[in-house]
Amino acid sequence: MIRRVVILFFLFFSFSYSMELKQFYKNMYMVRGVDDMPSVENKGFMSNAYAILTKEGWVVVDSLSTPELSKEFYDQLMKVKKAPIKYLIITHYHPDHWYGASTFKEKGATVIAHKKLNEFYNSPDSKMTLEASNQRFGGLYKNVRLIPADIEISDKKDIKVGEYDISIISMTPAHTNNDIVVLVKNENILFAGDLVYINRIPFAGDRGASSKNWLKVLKDMENLNPKIVLGGHNEPMDKSAIKFTYDYLHYIRETVKKMKEEGKSIDEIKSYINQNSPYKNYVMYNVFNDANVYKIYNDLDMEDFE
Repeated sequence: MIRRVVILFFLFFSFSYSMELKQFYKNMYMVRGVDDMPSVENKGFMSNAYAILTKEGWVVVDSLSTPELSKEFYDQLMKVKKAPIKYLIITHYHPDHWYGASTFKEKGATVIAHKKLNEFYNSPDSKMTLEASNQRFGGLYKNVRLIPADIEISDKKDIKVGEYDISIISMTPAHTNNDIVVLVKNENILFAGDLVYINRIPFAGDRGASSKNWLKVLKDMENLNPKIVLGGHNEPMDKSAIKFTYDYLHYIRETVKKMKEEGKSIDEIKSYINQNSPYKNYVMYNVFNDANVYKIYNDLDMEDFE
């Protein structure tokens, strides 16, 4: 009896994730990933993806973690309307945003991403990262085929798709060295990738991240005055999310800087922050905060030479 219960438990949680397409605004849709790290159990469905239905076809923002997930997302979009995928826009190179891109490329999408995503794609690191991720997460990414951008963004590019005027804007370095945001100018809606969160801790530990410039980027985004902010995680947000993200990064930077100047070690700083941080009860704190502290601790040394 106990063995049967255990088997049923694992069967339930192995297949418990569900992908639900939601319309969050007129002609705009999303799927919401779980707040967790990728796993075989959640199929890697731990981020959001978005789609805008235009008179010419679909514009997709981010492609999820695997071809299996992106195919499921695509199928749900086709139930809304069978229309071509005009563009796939990748906000940055992390697996949960990029690794599902082959589905949309095979459907004829023009892929848009930062030029540094293509630089990464053309380096040995891209294949090594994919292989390492696949091993770490139990073969989750075994069917991933990496896709480069057809159109590279280095600063800003405006496109018109059907009735929508869209600006694609480089915001680097911040969360990574290849972040872009997507502003639907007609509606003042901002797709922000992993640059903005509310009540959830951002990951600032990427090797190309810059917390210093991320703070500047957040001010630039605030000046866009978006009506709705769509992140790589979270439900749809408003401008208060920009402030939440800014305040968290500012708190970590200032605390680490002050304690470094007092001669405290990295372990002492981590311990202090984990005991006293006003953010310690937020989602993903235990997963990301120590890595963020460590990266910012090292970045502050490098900034002294800038």
